[in-house]
Amino acid sequence: MRGGTARDPGRRTDGAIVAKFAELLGTPLLPWQRMVADVAGELDPDTGTYFYDTVILSTPRQCGKSTLVDAIDTRNSQWGPDRYIYYLAQTGKDAADHFKKYLKTIQASPLAAITARPYLGAGDLRQPFANGSVIMPKSVTKVAGHGVQGDKITLDEAFSLSEEAGNTILDGFMPTMATRLKATGVQPQLWITSTEGTAESTFFNQRLDACRAGEQSRRTCWFDFGLPADADPEDLDAIMRHHPAAGLLWDKRQLADFRDQFKGNPAGWARAFGNRRDEGITDRVIDETLWTATLAPPVSPAGLGSRPVAFGVAVDVDATHTSISAGIVGDGGIVTTQLVCILDGTGGAPAEILRLCGKYDAPLAIDTRGTSADLADRLLHMGDDAPVLCDMSAGDYLTVGQAYVSGLANGTVCHAADPDLDASAASSARTWSGDAWRVTRRGSTGLTSPLESCMLAAWGAAHMPDKPGPLQIY
Repeated sequence: MRGGTARDPGRRTDGAIVAKFAELLGTPLLPWQRMVADVAGELDPDTGTYFYDTVILSTPRQCGKSTLVDAIDTRNSQWGPDRYIYYLAQTGKDAADHFKKYLKTIQASPLAAITARPYLGAGDLRQPFANGSVIMPKSVTKVAGHGVQGDKITLDEAFSLSEEAGNTILDGFMPTMATRLKATGVQPQLWITSTEGTAESTFFNQRLDACRAGEQSRRTCWFDFGLPADADPEDLDAIMRHHPAAGLLWDKRQLADFRDQFKGNPAGWARAFGNRRDEGITDRVIDETLWTATLAPPVSPAGLGSRPVAFGVAVDVDATHTSISAGIVGDGGIVTTQLVCILDGTGGAPAEILRLCGKYDAPLAIDTRGTSADLADRLLHMGDDAPVLCDMSAGDYLTVGQAYVSGLANGTVCHAADPDLDASAASSARTWSGDAWRVTRRGSTGLTSPLESCMLAAWGAAHMPDKPGPLQIY
């Protein structure tokens, strides 16, 4: 698990009862499912009911999320009479498809004895129980903006929702959920479940990112399964190690078949089986396939030897971050670009730039206009301490990005593995002016300075200023 809420051994849990329901449904809980059920099912010692009112679950595909939800929903229906359990999906068809599979499962199990005849009318799918409780599927559009009473609500595939759409749905449920605790004596629960989405998945992204930052409510538990940031989604062994259902629901041979289904769509594969957020954009600066193909191992300071080095510096919009990268000239003139650091703001940047340029006797490539203008001006006014700058005109700067991409394509430039640089490459967009393009900072979805600093470092490595020779007197 990449991150999440740990079990509190001081609280009793409803997890064992959920596990029994799962067995009766013919889908015994996998280890990861049991862990989630145990934590999400922790009981408040003061009330005897659920401690957590919100559960956020992020998983890759093919892990058994749906069977876990079904087991918990069925158990929840038996907490008492007349309970309302909702399963919400992106569309009515998605919700109905899930519900019909659940009906087949429960009607073929010993639990059929506690059910009543299901309703299968158009727009009215329900599974009532003998105690008056009911499980209902709905599309998110059917409940948005409407007050609906619910004791257990699953908002599935939440990646499909914008922040506005997601909040509209919650606005219809949350007030009535508060009244259900008083009416039933059981704490209602909201489950927000999803595979990671894209940069546009603002509803789910915001909540998951808050959990990762430790900013969630104490009544929220969360679980995040998937590949670590430094793992390669094309490494099937890495998928096997980190996917919670690998070796349990399918094996490595089947995993290879799954990968074949995503030919030509590496981002979709990484999202589906690595649970890796796709923050890429339609017109990204560097094609993902090219970026993956030009990966190189990082170069340690000890491994530099006598290889020439140039540094590139870029500043993000509003001067929020400064990135410093190195362009290292290797055998055959091939330049390896490597992200050195990302600094907050620009205040500490001059000292770090001077340290690096002095230590490695390296020149600096920086745009003296745009977002880097203030930093460049400060560097230029440092007198004798100022770093040696690569001579770059405005016209030269406009070619930096295109030259970098051409270098990647031609095999004269590569980039060292780095998750922050990968994220920048995935989120950096370009804007066109005639046949030329440049990185657009406002149009990108993340930090552009890591990628831009690598572009500048590569340009600097290819345009090293002449070093002064010995003084000659004629």
